[in-house]
Amino acid sequence: MTDAGERQELLLVDALWNGDGFDGTTLLERDGDRLRVVPPPADGAPGVPARHLGGTLIPSLTDHHVHLGLVDAAALFAGGLTRVIDLGWVPSVAAAWPAAHRDAGPEVAIAGGLITAPGGYPARSGWAPAGAAVEVHDASGGRAAVRAQLALSASRIKITLNTDAGPTLDDGTLRAIVEEAHAAGVPVACHAQGSGQAARALAAGVDQLAHTPYAERVPDGVIADAVAAGMTWVSTLDINGWGDRTTAAHRFAFDNARRFLAAGGTILYGTDQGNGDLPAGVDARELQLLHDAGLTGAALVRSIAGGTNQAGAALVRNVAGGERTEVIGPRCAWLPTAPPADDAVLPSWLATARARFVRTL
Repeated sequence: MTDAGERQELLLVDALWNGDGFDGTTLLERDGDRLRVVPPPADGAPGVPARHLGGTLIPSLTDHHVHLGLVDAAALFAGGLTRVIDLGWVPSVAAAWPAAHRDAGPEVAIAGGLITAPGGYPARSGWAPAGAAVEVHDASGGRAAVRAQLALSASRIKITLNTDAGPTLDDGTLRAIVEEAHAAGVPVACHAQGSGQAARALAAGVDQLAHTPYAERVPDGVIADAVAAGMTWVSTLDINGWGDRTTAAHRFAFDNARRFLAAGGTILYGTDQGNGDLPAGVDARELQLLHDAGLTGAALVRSIAGGTNQAGAALVRNVAGGERTEVIGPRCAWLPTAPPADDAVLPSWLATARARFVRTL
């Protein structure tokens, strides 16, 4: 940490996301690729002049479902995303992405391949290249597939249960995959599509649905059990029409999202980037759909920006006694204006975000 005489620069922003809401005018010290909150001086004036950056700073904006093999990571970064989670590609290719984007573009986390039954989705989908679907025959093969993804630095495991597009994993293999991942401390995400597949994922202990279910009305009891189990859903609402709210898939997904949120469930912002006509970066339509389903105010921002100290949002509040602590970096998202007073404007406002490396602010 630098002392007052060695400070590289002080920046003043109009607002800062703290994980639970927005703080007002905030003074920040830039030290290389990190920012630290500086407590206001007792005399009301900083020891060195501060540059008025203005606008709003958010430590991180995350899309929890992308396919980097189908979209330009640089465009996602330019469009405001500081962090993306790739939920399935050719494992050996995906393994190179976190390091490749360390100094350019968004931070990348990967799931590796999509573990499925022989001939199961997405092996015959058309969008997934050869090798993206990791086909397993039994519990032993499922456990081995998990270990193979983890060896390539996967931070979560992705499985598919899609009866609309082929065979699915049997219950024993499904449980074995989840157990192997959990034994390694890694969560499991699932593409659940078709009658009863969300319920199967829940019964097996899956941590997250990669999509808000869009092919069936999830029964109220399954939703209640999912909330009780702490299962999260990734939104991906916009892919069910790309702005057209009249499709059957939209009606299913929106109704499921609305009831899951009303029951106390947690939905994370995610778009399935690479799937159809989606804006590169923060998608205002996705946020608007979440807002209309009942996720508003700070809860809407938290779905994409994270909460205090959560992964990807490295904001640490100042400790007692006025000590400075590391707060943001090396990436952050900057919006040119202060947070809107009108909650209805939040989706379009968040879409004005632009990702930056702290060193370039």
